[in-house]
Amino acid sequence: MPPVTLGVLIIIGLRFYGVPVWTTAIFAGYVALGIALPGMLLWRAVRGRSGWLVEDVAAGLAVGYSCEVMTYITARWIGVPLLTAAWPVATIAVFLLVPKLRRYWRGTDRADEKTPFWFSAILSGGGLVLFYWSIIRFFRTHGLVEPGSLSPDIDSPFHLALLGDAKHHMPLASPWLPEQPVLYHWFVYAEMASTSWITGIEPEVLLLRLSPLPMILGLLVLMAVLGKRLTGQWWCGAAAVVITFFVLTPTPYQWPLNTWFSAYGTNVYEDGSSLRAQLWTSPTQTFGAILFAALVLVLVDVLTESNRKRWLLVVLLMAAITGGKATFLPMLLAGVLLVVAVRLLVRRQVRPPALIVAGVAFLALLFAQFVLFGGAAQGLAIDPLHFAQISGAPFTAKFAVPGQAGLLRLLLVAAITVACWACIWPGLVGLTRFVWRRRPDLQIPAEPVVLVLGIGLSGIGALFVFGHEGGAEGWFMVSGRPYLSLAAVVGLAMITPSGVPTRRMLTWVYGAIAVGAASLIVIHQLGQTWVPTAARAGSSAKSAFYLVWPYAAVFGLLGIAVLLVIRSSFPAKGTVVVSLLAGVCLVTTPLHLHETTRQAEDTGWRDINQYQQFIPAGTMQAGRWLRDHSGPDDLVATNAHCFVLAGENPTQCDNRHFAFAAYSERRFLIEGWGFTSRAHEVAAEIGVNDVVVPYWNQQLLSDNDAAFISPSAATIDKLRDQYGVRWLFVLEASDPSAVSASPSLGEFAQLRHRAGKIAVYEIR
Repeated sequence: MPPVTLGVLIIIGLRFYGVPVWTTAIFAGYVALGIALPGMLLWRAVRGRSGWLVEDVAAGLAVGYSCEVMTYITARWIGVPLLTAAWPVATIAVFLLVPKLRRYWRGTDRADEKTPFWFSAILSGGGLVLFYWSIIRFFRTHGLVEPGSLSPDIDSPFHLALLGDAKHHMPLASPWLPEQPVLYHWFVYAEMASTSWITGIEPEVLLLRLSPLPMILGLLVLMAVLGKRLTGQWWCGAAAVVITFFVLTPTPYQWPLNTWFSAYGTNVYEDGSSLRAQLWTSPTQTFGAILFAALVLVLVDVLTESNRKRWLLVVLLMAAITGGKATFLPMLLAGVLLVVAVRLLVRRQVRPPALIVAGVAFLALLFAQFVLFGGAAQGLAIDPLHFAQISGAPFTAKFAVPGQAGLLRLLLVAAITVACWACIWPGLVGLTRFVWRRRPDLQIPAEPVVLVLGIGLSGIGALFVFGHEGGAEGWFMVSGRPYLSLAAVVGLAMITPSGVPTRRMLTWVYGAIAVGAASLIVIHQLGQTWVPTAARAGSSAKSAFYLVWPYAAVFGLLGIAVLLVIRSSFPAKGTVVVSLLAGVCLVTTPLHLHETTRQAEDTGWRDINQYQQFIPAGTMQAGRWLRDHSGPDDLVATNAHCFVLAGENPTQCDNRHFAFAAYSERRFLIEGWGFTSRAHEVAAEIGVNDVVVPYWNQQLLSDNDAAFISPSAATIDKLRDQYGVRWLFVLEASDPSAVSASPSLGEFAQLRHRAGKIAVYEIR
């Protein structure tokens, strides 16, 4: 009943946000029968048996995604994208017709692989919270029709444009500037393009409503599966889900965060939480996360058991991750090398599987960096403590901002951040039980635990060492957080004694969580509501005090509670102390949910303009008309290249103009030039942010704009004959974001369609 209830609520929620029930049913049917089912059958066949249904379905979903993407890339390359449907049909047919394979249709009959009701309820409840979070942080500000669709986050048109290009071309190019290849993690666009071809669902609906949902829920389930697999305890699986998604940086401040940060993050200091808008604004991360979780699950088996078939899954999933989110590859390599180093140190030997995994990961990393991404750095550079300059609270208080914060300020922010992490993952201390007072009653293999710990620690290391002008170093922390949480759960299992009556244990744990939560709420209510900038606080030193004192007060209250626990006779003192700290962090989630829900009640539940409208009215209708009346290889020119929003410098061009290519699914001679490798390179050369870097080929820009400013037979023919342009997508209204289009344009090109502020012309 819990997952069925979750499914019904999701259908109702999607219907409220513009997705018809029939569309949801088609999508769910395709994911279930075209991806998860064949993937599950392959997963069972490689493992040699049917296992826990929850594990088989979640891992099968990741395997299915991998097969779908690889098949689609080939099918699209040869020009038959619908051929992708052949792989699930063939797989299901083989498992039906081959007698030896039919047994994989049956479930397990092992009692220890039957899901308890309470476990199902916790997972379904966690999924419901994530769906509700998606509603209040994303759906309500990302409408599917105008005017709600005119002010999304800046990344969504970028993703939609690449999705459109993946539907019609292979390999991909940046459709807003086709001269630039896509040196980016692009496999998720191939997945959505495949789904769009087979189901007929609009790419925008897939991107903004449907496709990330099974990826998010699949990641949640795989975290539970890994927690149980590593420890053998059901409660550890549930704890892994809670810590991964809902135990956040404690927030004792009452003052609001800066608008820019709060639009994407949830916490005052970076903790890598997935409970933020990035679940939807970065589908590459969401897609890569579920693939990587399935790979780690396979590696748990590879490092502990002998089964040559499982290497097929290692290669398949790692290949998908290479183009899905290559950020995970160096982190995997770090984790495996830690396994090798620890085994050498402890036993003076190395098992071959770890070395093989390291070799495969290294080759995949080289292929990703130098073949898929062309060796491009994409703005990432060695810049220690850059994350401390953009953390929510210090950035809002102007205590630490990019380019202005001294080393001492950055170190203070880093120290507070680490203190917050100590509240999130105190269970890591329990890992010392592997070498000191080890629990003989827990048969927990060490190598998989070292692997997940190494992956998580590498994320922290990368966060401290690297920097990116857009804060992209934070993706390492986001990628590593689930595996730090898994390691912490293992440590918690190591310090939790067996034999304590369940009711007594839960009473102490829930009481400790309540005490921790109350401690933070008290301090939160005592704090000031005004932002403690140096000017308002009186000095930089006082501003620092306002950043520090709430945490000092919370830790003081916790210290008193810890002393009382230590003096008690309860045998699981360590577990209670961890629960106290978890309560301080866990209460942050309902605080965020409450605040965001209150905002929704005040401003509305649908079609909310989170930003100024930066997409011209009529873009969707005109774009789809052009898509339906032109060929996929037709080239388009436009007079709009930049965003210049009200209140900003009118001479400064924000080059992230993607919406025309996004809705038309066509390539433009030059729409914008943001988010390309060349833009990052030029930005580094001239020392400006890449989003305002000027275009480097002024001759091309001049030839493009001349056709709109001074249309004539010569200027129009030049676009057609020299550059191959067939269509003109014109922003007609007077707008600082575009060069003015002459009224005489219709004398040299045929007006074919007009919608809102957009006119579409065909060159004769």
